[in-house]
Amino acid sequence: MKSFELVLAIASFLLLASGMVFKKNKRSPFSEPIVGLAAGILLGPQVLRVLQMQEWGPPEQIMRVACQLTISMALLATAFRIPKGFFLQHKGQQTKLVLLGMIGMFLVSGFIIKLVFGFDWTLSFLIGAVITPTDPVLASTIVSGQAAEDLLPERIRHTISFESGANDGMAYSLVLLPMLLLEKGSEAVTEWMVRTVLYETVGGIVLGMVIGYLAAKTLVLATAKGWTAKPALLVFSLSLGFFVLGLLELIHMNAIVGVFAAGFIANHELSREEDIEQEEVQEAMERIFTLPVFFLFGLILPWHDWLMMGWKAAAVVAGILLLRRLPVLFALGPLLKFPKKDDLAFIGWFGPIGVAALFYAMHALHKTGHNEVWHVASLIIFASTIIHGITGYHFAKWYNKKHGKS
Repeated sequence: MKSFELVLAIASFLLLASGMVFKKNKRSPFSEPIVGLAAGILLGPQVLRVLQMQEWGPPEQIMRVACQLTISMALLATAFRIPKGFFLQHKGQQTKLVLLGMIGMFLVSGFIIKLVFGFDWTLSFLIGAVITPTDPVLASTIVSGQAAEDLLPERIRHTISFESGANDGMAYSLVLLPMLLLEKGSEAVTEWMVRTVLYETVGGIVLGMVIGYLAAKTLVLATAKGWTAKPALLVFSLSLGFFVLGLLELIHMNAIVGVFAAGFIANHELSREEDIEQEEVQEAMERIFTLPVFFLFGLILPWHDWLMMGWKAAAVVAGILLLRRLPVLFALGPLLKFPKKDDLAFIGWFGPIGVAALFYAMHALHKTGHNEVWHVASLIIFASTIIHGITGYHFAKWYNKKHGKS
């Protein structure tokens, strides 16, 4: 257990240290995910060899649990950050962005993977599905905090937040389709429609909304009767996220989409007095797990497998980061109707690939045994973490200089 104690000590130290300069980090290229990633690389088997995750158990199982906990907290924080009424006011625009944008990114990514690596179509689109969702963990480093509020208009920040929360869970259906096709062939389509789409995803949304509604109403009642106090808000949000995550996993529903649905409804039902839009609650929820999960990711990066890709590694990174999202959003521009073309440019660039893709990559690896999923997806996640992390604040400054916050 010495390794676990060492990981706990290191991760806690990094959280303490980053907390001392949290606001400064928000205005620098060194976001918490990059700090965690760098620490994992430094202490991992490729450099100092202080920590070996393989000694603790199957890395895919460890990372799946770490990713689930991190995504759960990120989705709750994202849901609580979106103002009441934002979706209803922009429901047409946001629905098109989430659904059509997700399908477009899935198709473009699959074609790029096929073109670069020459995998069969099913495997190519499985990897494309894995890297489709916009990650709420990395997105929060771009759209939350005082720096983002000073530089970016609300429509951009809330749009990225809502999309990253919604398509995180919706992408589960896209990931499951090629996985089932690899396992069962064409007969898997019916099972995918009935079990994955209707039961797991739609059922997860409905049950998550019911739980979020009941939990919020209970908190309002408890507050009115004087049974609870303001400090209970953090406990409420943590408990709600973990309860939905655990329950939906037990009954084999889509827990990721369920957590966001629960937080989204809970946020709408809480009164101003119980509102969880407080910055300190959001930051605590996001930061508790963000840095540690990227620290663990840094420990297991498959450097050798990336080097074996040769020129294809650079080609797939460039192709995905430049073409997976930007052209899709510009193609959808007439439907989305953003007031400025630079809105599309900013939102189109900042669709980071992070913890959600990491979870789906581990899930696909565990279920299919195709190492190619992990090798390619991990490379793209690593590149997105670095490149989007470095460019985030500078692109926000560029937008503000050109348009202000109007």
